[in-house]
Formats: sequence, C-alpha cells, structure tokens
Amino acid sequence: SVLLYRPPAHVSSEEGRINFALQTAMGFKDSLEGLKQFAAAPWFPVLVGALSGLNLFTLVLSGPLVVLFCSACLANRQRWFFTATANAVGTVAGCVLMVLLIEQRGTGFIKETFPSTFQSKWWAWTEQTMQAYGSIAAIPIAAMPIILHPLIFFAKLSNMSNAALLGSIFVGRVLKYVIMSQVALTAPKMLKFFGASAETIEKIKKES
Repeated sequence: SVLLYRPPAHVSSEEGRINFALQTAMGFKDSLEGLKQFAAAPWFPVLVGALSGLNLFTLVLSGPLVVLFCSACLANRQRWFFTATANAVGTVAGCVLMVLLIEQRGTGFIKETFPSTFQSKWWAWTEQTMQAYGSIAAIPIAAMPIILHPLIFFAKLSNMSNAALLGSIFVGRVLKYVIMSQVALTAPKMLKFFGASAETIEKIKKES
C-alpha cells in the first residue's frame, strides 16, 4: 500500500486499500492549510517538520507544506533558522523510517510502493549524478527541491552507510530550507523554483 496505515475491515482488496489510502491522504491534505492560524506558535515549525517526514510516504502534501513552512517563517521572522532546521530534522526522521523499511524489504520497496517516483525525471538525473560523483553528490542532491526517494534508493544500492546518507540528507535539507526561508521572507515569487504553484505563491504573498 502507499501509506503505512491499517485500513478499515470493509476495505478488502489491495486496490481498495490503495484507493482508500489515497483518499485519506487527499482529505488530510485539504485540511492542512487550516493549521496556518497557529503559525506563530513555538511548536509550529516542529509540526511542519513532522509533516515533511510524513510526506515521504504520502507524496501529496508538498503544496500545503510549502504554505505552512513559509507561514512559519513569516509569522516569526527571527526564528527562520530554527524553522529551517526543524523541517530538515523532520525530513530526516522520515528518511530513517524509509531506510529501515528498505533494509527489511530490499531496495525494490521504493519502486513497488512509490512507482511515481521511479517515473520522475529526477530518478534518471539522480542515478547519473551518483554514478558520476559517488557519495559526495548526496549533499547537493539533498539540497535540491526534489524528492529524496531516488537518492535513498541509489545510496542504498551503492552500499553507502546509513550515517553518511542521513547526515548528507540533513545537511542538504538544512541548506535547502535556509534558502527557501530567505526566499519566502524577501522574494516570494521565487518560490516557483521550489515547486510552488502560482496559487501557492499568491497565498504566501498575502501573508508577507
């Protein structure tokens, strides 16, 4: 299934489980933006970070998470670095779980569970970059505004240690979110380079 969850008893077939999981995730996605009202709360960056970790398994929360992350930065401009670091920590926590699942089920787990990531153009790009530069490429790849599944897949395939992989993801994601926080504070329209839609950018501009 796509999500780590236990479906209701009436959902029996595998296809039914997947559809139910996707519907649940989409419903959760639709309700996320209501959390913006708590953006100034001290715990809010931690919550957004935890949701970023969850998004590794849902893949549908990216848009709302951009809004929530930027809202956290704008609601308290002095804590931008904490907000960036909290998001990186949450992402790495999700990666830890992903790595553990790969070690239990093999690298095929990613392709079987997240087929859309395999079809992404970033899959081939990550493969080529890792082949050309080896594990040293992990930090720049992690700093890119792209999904992490290809990086995790090829890192495990090349026997990169978990400590090196997760450390690289943490450093790369801190860099990404530091840049993203400054963009949100000074030039929201540039968030398009982080995958934000025009609608999302307009929402953020209204808050800035």
